[in-house]
Amino acid sequence: MSQQPVQRFYTATMRRNVCVLAVASGLFTVIVPGHLAAHDTNGKPHQHETDINALPPAPGLIFDLLAGEYIMFDELVRRLSDRKYVLIGEKHDNPVHHHHQSHLIDALSKSDQRHRAVVWEMFTRDQQASLDQKWQDVPVLDLGQELDWEERGWPSWHDYAPIAQVARDNDLKMIAGNLPDDLLRPLISNGVSALPDQLATKFDLPEMPGDILTRFRVEMAESHCNALPESMLDGFATAQFARDASLARAMVDAAALQGSDGAFLIAGAMHVRNTIAVPWHLARFEPDLPPNEIAVVSLIEADDPSDNPPKPQDYAERFGNPNDIDFLWFTNDILRKDPCADMTAGQ
Repeated sequence: MSQQPVQRFYTATMRRNVCVLAVASGLFTVIVPGHLAAHDTNGKPHQHETDINALPPAPGLIFDLLAGEYIMFDELVRRLSDRKYVLIGEKHDNPVHHHHQSHLIDALSKSDQRHRAVVWEMFTRDQQASLDQKWQDVPVLDLGQELDWEERGWPSWHDYAPIAQVARDNDLKMIAGNLPDDLLRPLISNGVSALPDQLATKFDLPEMPGDILTRFRVEMAESHCNALPESMLDGFATAQFARDASLARAMVDAAALQGSDGAFLIAGAMHVRNTIAVPWHLARFEPDLPPNEIAVVSLIEADDPSDNPPKPQDYAERFGNPNDIDFLWFTNDILRKDPCADMTAGQ
């Protein structure tokens, strides 16, 4: 994203919420741990002071769910420092999310001792050889066209290119993590038996736990406007389970490559949830890995201001479990057409 659109975004969000102005300018130091609002001798905030952590989420704010506090970007980088796996969830069509992802990858790559590969949901395993070749020869802005990015249904490569540029600037490997597109339909129809032997061995998929299957069934139905026949929900859930395993396996394999000792993941926010998605499989592939070596950062679109705004924990629960996310990084939303409107109109 160019500086001009980014500046327009921050200008708009500053007008929307004064605390964003303070965050963007770096002046809102009271958010830093140990610098919260002043309190009187009874431990209560002075009447003219605001308890920062009681403020509703707004674009630009970052919330550490475990600590229960807002933090600055530099503090986020510090708290993520030296984590082996950093998963950064997004909404695919929000360009601000990709700007923030690139900023975080760049800051972490420059600040700690980890040299992490960048694993992408958007590139599929059968594209890895082409990605390796193009990565050496093609300018970053042309990489998407060379790999049929938009033809495969993803939003503009221009929005994602800053992530690839940061990977190139920091000499990070680019890894295609997702299942080949032509495997999805067989997986939905025939289950895990549709996986080629090599992938079946690599993923070593267990029977899907009942609680994960239940959640996936609900989510698959809702994400398809409740238009899927119930008989297909298990198949879609199986495909989701296998895709998460593929992304997790790609991260583990990338961390083992020469010159890498960790991995970032760029993926939709539903793929990065601790209790159900890619982190669940990471723990399966590396059972001795300490839990604090995995960190989930989700970019979340803040609701419009209201009289009864949700708390940060409320946003986390929208993903199914308050423990699914470690850090919430709030952004503006964008105007979207209702994806179910045309389907409803056609009924």
